Amino acid sequence: MVSLVQRSLVLAKVEGTEGVDPVPTPAANAILVSKPVVKPNAELLVRDFDRPSLSPLPHAIGLKDFEVTFDTELKGSGTADDGLADDVPEIDPLLQGCGFAVTLTAGPGGNITYDPASDGLKTITLYIYLDGILHKMTACRGSFSFNAEAGKFGIFSWTFRGLYIDPSDAPIPAGAVFNAETPPPFLNANLSYGAYAAIINSFTFDMANDVQRRLDANSAEGVIGFVLGGRDTQGSIDPEVVTEATHPFWGDFKAGTQKAFASTFGSVLGARIDITAPKMQAREMGYGDRNTVRSYEIPMTFGANAGDDEVQLKFY
Repeated sequence: MVSLVQRSLVLAKVEGTEGVDPVPTPAANAILVSKPVVKPNAELLVRDFDRPSLSPLPHAIGLKDFEVTFDTELKGSGTADDGLADDVPEIDPLLQGCGFAVTLTAGPGGNITYDPASDGLKTITLYIYLDGILHKMTACRGSFSFNAEAGKFGIFSWTFRGLYIDPSDAPIPAGAVFNAETPPPFLNANLSYGAYAAIINSFTFDMANDVQRRLDANSAEGVIGFVLGGRDTQGSIDPEVVTEATHPFWGDFKAGTQKAFASTFGSVLGARIDITAPKMQAREMGYGDRNTVRSYEIPMTFGANAGDDEVQLKFY
């Protein structure tokens, strides 16, 4: 057989008990992804001893886990205003596996919000079918970055680490059901930085979760799970250059001023998503050239306001 790169399927489901496979199914847990890549994180145990011969001794493989990366779109469920468990976006288990807590506010006028959390963190199981090979990963925790550009879809880039389970031969199962909602492009975004409606082409943020192994000599591969030990959320914006009288970007940088950021994807209920950050703060200042127009390139720190709130995603 020939294994084709474009033929793949990813299933994701929140675990009830850490490390216990909840058995995701194609009908209920399929996620539309692009560019899934699976690789082992393995420690090579080299036997580097002095001997008469210069030839190497055979090595062994010690601690090991699996890592997977893939991209998804930013889109809602298509269900307007309800804010019920059945209305969560397709990426709900991924967000929970990256340390986000979900809050359901029932409608009418309902919404589903995701905020960073510091306790009660969830783990997920991932099934990754790569056209003939199945990788199962349990006890997964991860991180993600997000990129939005004017006129394009918002894109998440995810990285998860999970326990090493021997891959198996398995065809891609039939019956995968994906959410049919089309993602909204980044247009008419009602974007604001502080009280200023900056002319921005793109913004990014990276949760930068610190995912570390929990080592255990009693476990088959030396790893019993993973811990999310911290996060250092950062991002960037690229506003057009204006005078300091119009908006004091340089003054804010010098003073370390924190400002709120807000932007909206889509306007139709069921397809609208707000991304907000209460305390963005410039880390550096630089200039860029955007189609002959001078712009700023500003790396940002996403600071907390009351705690566990440095960025929020809200689905309407």
